[in-house]
This record gives sequence, structure tokens and C-alpha cells, in this order.
Amino acid sequence: MRHYFLAIFFILQSLHCYAQSEEIFVERYLVKRGETFNILARRFNLGINELLRANPEIEDQSLIYAGEKIILPITHLLPETRSSGIVINLAEPRLYFIPQDPKEELLTFPITIGSDQKTPTGQTSITAKRENPYWIPPKSIRKENPLLPKIVEPGANNPLGNYALSLDGSRNKKWQRIAIHGTNDPWSIGSEISHGCIRLYPKDIEVLFAKVEIGTAVKIVNQPLKLEKIGNQIYLESHFATIPDKPSKDLWLHNFICKRVQNCEKKIDWNKVDEVVIESLGIPVNIASESFLAYSRE
Repeated sequence: MRHYFLAIFFILQSLHCYAQSEEIFVERYLVKRGETFNILARRFNLGINELLRANPEIEDQSLIYAGEKIILPITHLLPETRSSGIVINLAEPRLYFIPQDPKEELLTFPITIGSDQKTPTGQTSITAKRENPYWIPPKSIRKENPLLPKIVEPGANNPLGNYALSLDGSRNKKWQRIAIHGTNDPWSIGSEISHGCIRLYPKDIEVLFAKVEIGTAVKIVNQPLKLEKIGNQIYLESHFATIPDKPSKDLWLHNFICKRVQNCEKKIDWNKVDEVVIESLGIPVNIASESFLAYSRE
């Protein structure tokens, strides 16, 4: 899996998006007149939640002004998985398409997921690809909105958008009403407001639809922490919704890092870990200790 991250790493270096002094993967953007968070999120292929998380000083997304500098979190560590196919991390929320051939391009897209943990975790696969799909609202949704027709034809009023990927519910019924699809509401991408389905921007689902084959594996995880070692650099990316009071003293978090980094007490700057987890900006940060980095350079 590291091969894929390295590919992203070197691409970003060539684009000058890697700020060596701050050791984070971001791009700073100067807001222009008439631009909103929703407009910028869609232009840079981000979810609205990612922009808000990376810019905590902006309390109201509707109140950004021309000349204001914001952070675009355009780089992401991979979720921890050995699988090829589709990997969805609910904690971000973001979808990754990992091809079987590591020489092929890895793709990642912001997504909308279910509210109140309605999108399940687990493993399944793609069983059908539907272009210009019709939508049959389930009884639970029609109960919420009795005016919905029994069948919604393809078109602008169809919430599935132009493409839909069905999941295998033959072994587990929890997947029967879950699909990966487009949307007729692109401003919702990055939110947790669906009834369980995974939504993508219209242009993103079109790309994914062309890449995916019947039988493609789908793995849905919930990983608020991601860690990757590149040379002597150790990057941590945090997406915690509920922050531990003292992250570095949290047993689960401590074990998570030390299981992946040998001699972690010497190699890790635990004050940085506290900062990364407490802020949870969704941005990779180097948490290697200065003493370890100095020793590595000798």
C-alpha cells in the first residue's frame, strides 16, 4: 500500500503543495469575490466537512470573504487496508479506489454518508452497474415524505444521479438498501445526511463507474486515525469526532501508534500527537521526534 502513498507524495512535491517547514500537506488559497465554501469544495474535489475541519477559525461557512486565506486539505493518507477495490473510510468521509495493478492511478473522492451511523461497516462487492437508474424509495423514506412517487424516473429529480453501483446483499441484508451513486444535490457532499447510501459528486461517480467492474470488492471502515511511515518521517492524520482529554495518555491511541512504530517512545513526539489529535484537522502531520530525525540524518 505504501507504493500508492508515495505516488501521491511525489506528485504533491512536484506541485509544490508540500510545506516542508510546517510538515503538512496542504495548499493555501486566497478567496476571490463571489466564492463560497461549497464552490471551493466542489472545485478542489473536497467535501464541505473537510474544508470546515481544516479551517476551524471559520465558524460560519457562509461568512468567508474575498482576500481571506483558507487551507485546502488536498492530500490524504490511505486507510489501513491490504485490499484492492473500493475502500470507504466513514471517519473522513472519503472513498478510495485502489486498482489491482499498483502502477495504475489511485483515485480518491469525497462522499456523503448516512446520518446516525446508517452506513454500515464491513465487506461486500459490486453486483450491478446502473446508468441513468430509476429509484424506488423504500417505505421508511416514503413515510418521511408521503408525496414521493413509488418510482422516481431518471432525471434531475432523481437523487441517485446518473450512475449507481449496487452492493451484494445476498449474504448480509444490511447491504440490500445501500448503493454508491451520484447525486442531484452536489452541495451535500461531505455531509452525513443520507439514509445510508454513499453519494459522490456527479463527475466523480462518472469516473468511478468507468473504472469499477462487477465483482469489485468494497470495504467500508471507520478509521479516525491513519499513520504512514515514509523514510524517517512518520505521518499521522486525525479525523476524531470526539477528542480524548489527553490523547497521548489514551491507552488505545498509544497502542495504535506503538503497534505501528517500533521504539515509539524514542521516535514519536507525543506533544505533536496531542496537537494532531486535539485539532483533528484531517491533515497529515509529521509526528517524528526531533531527536529521532536528528539521529536519522547523521
